Amino acid sequence: MVLSPDVLPGCVMLESVDDAEGLYVAVERCPLCSTSRRRLTCARCVQAGDFVYFDGRNTERYADKLERLKKLKEEKELNRTNYELLFPQKWKIMSCKMKIEQLKEAVAWGNEEVKNKELLVRSQEEAQRLQRRAGRHQEKRDKIERHNRRLGELLERRSKEQQSRLSQLAALRREHILELTTHIFPTQEEKQGSRDPADVVAECDSALTSSTVSELAEARRTTYLSGRWIWDDQNGETSISITGPPVTLPSNGDCSAYYSWVEEKSTNQGPELDHINPAHTISAALCYATQLVTILSHILDVNLPKKLCNSEFCGENLSRYRFTRALSKLNTNVLHLCFSQHVDSEKLHPHHTLRNIMFLVAPDNENLGRTGPFEVSADLEESMEFVEPEAAGPAEESGDEAVTDDETDLGTDWETVPSPRFCDIPSQSMDLSQSALQVSQPSANAGGMISSAAASVTSWFKAYTGQR
Repeated sequence: MVLSPDVLPGCVMLESVDDAEGLYVAVERCPLCSTSRRRLTCARCVQAGDFVYFDGRNTERYADKLERLKKLKEEKELNRTNYELLFPQKWKIMSCKMKIEQLKEAVAWGNEEVKNKELLVRSQEEAQRLQRRAGRHQEKRDKIERHNRRLGELLERRSKEQQSRLSQLAALRREHILELTTHIFPTQEEKQGSRDPADVVAECDSALTSSTVSELAEARRTTYLSGRWIWDDQNGETSISITGPPVTLPSNGDCSAYYSWVEEKSTNQGPELDHINPAHTISAALCYATQLVTILSHILDVNLPKKLCNSEFCGENLSRYRFTRALSKLNTNVLHLCFSQHVDSEKLHPHHTLRNIMFLVAPDNENLGRTGPFEVSADLEESMEFVEPEAAGPAEESGDEAVTDDETDLGTDWETVPSPRFCDIPSQSMDLSQSALQVSQPSANAGGMISSAAASVTSWFKAYTGQR
């Protein structure tokens, strides 16, 4: 320890005096550092605290340090006292803060409870609303079920009534068709009396056995059509008449005699051909068949696929092209009517005009007069091929052009009859036999006579059905 500079001279003097008074001071230890150093130390300085570190590491005196320590203790005591005074308030503040936090949590929990209760109330209200709505829907469902049940009963009753009406309509149609085919357009198959060629061959060749003759006869009566063999016993041996025996068509539908006669007449003009006229017979039969098909389509309420005028076959002599085209249309319409009345397709042939009509109006056809959808046989439709003329005949060479569908479809049903003696249309009460007799009489103007007779028959039929 070193002494302070302001007290250094006095201290030195005092130290020398002390040294002179006694020698035991050298062995005394410093009360501060417990060393035997005697340099610049004395009891009064130590007692007064007026000393510092001799190495200069801290210039503050001991007395100052002690004073500062006292002040720190006083401040500590003061702080402790203040703390003892402020701690209850601080504790109250902390308690209040905790209570505030708890209250905030309680408020949040209460708000959550309120929200949950509101959500529960809304859910209950929504459930009640949905329940009421479900009740209304159930009532509507019950009402709809009752309505559907009533509609089902009404539909069933109306269906039964419709079936009954359709049955009555079919019966009425069959009755009208029966009257039509009995009194106006009777059709009948007639034998021509020719012998079977198989029998002729058997008589000429005695070496043939009976089985061979039977096989030849059977082969002659079958035809390969639309990918299948069908029984075709109409090979020109029979003919089918319409409106009477004079008006006939070959049962196999071969009408080539018409345009053959027309071509022969155009090349060889002569009076002898007028007496042997197969064209008039064929045209009359086809004209009647066209009228019959038209009336049947009207009675059966079936739209025909091809438009064909009733006067198509009873006008001037047709070329092979126009005749074949018109005949193809007629056969198509006949097949369409047969399909609409569910005639067995195994019985039908695309070229057997009158025979198909006979199958259609046959009494054993239970479906005659029906109403409803039907299916058209694709095989028979494909077999209805229009036969093109092989070569231009005399009619084509003379300027007769090919006729399109539009040209044949836009004509009037009946042509104007130029002859004055055929202008008087028979009355509606005219007997049918007189009409047939008038049609069958030979005349130079056969086309006009057939047209007049057909008009008479049509007017008589309309009057007959109207009176009923």
